[in-house]
Amino acid sequence: MALNLIALGTVPAGEAPAAASEIDYVGRAFWQCRRFIDLLRHTVGAEPEGAKLRVRRSGPDFNPYVEVIVEFDDANHAARAYANRCDREAPTRWDQAAGTALTGSLSPQKTFAER
Repeated sequence: MALNLIALGTVPAGEAPAAASEIDYVGRAFWQCRRFIDLLRHTVGAEPEGAKLRVRRSGPDFNPYVEVIVEFDDANHAARAYANRCDREAPTRWDQAAGTALTGSLSPQKTFAER
């Protein structure tokens, strides 16, 4: 099984991700990534066998960077097709219906403005 991956970013391409200079960047970015994964599953569908959406954090040698990746078995046609669909058909904006459903289950602890 030859695993491959495609990096999808932290948020949809038309949205602003958390900045590394923000207080609690890692927590906010992780929350955005989980929300993006839920949006991808809502839009593209659940992962087939051989594919997995997950959050990846850069190693300690670099500034922290958190992003969504899709890992897939390159020998599995369905998994490879799903990964390509995630890359090509990912929403560019937060889906209002999915965003509303996600707010309750994945709300961040407190935003900076609420503190």
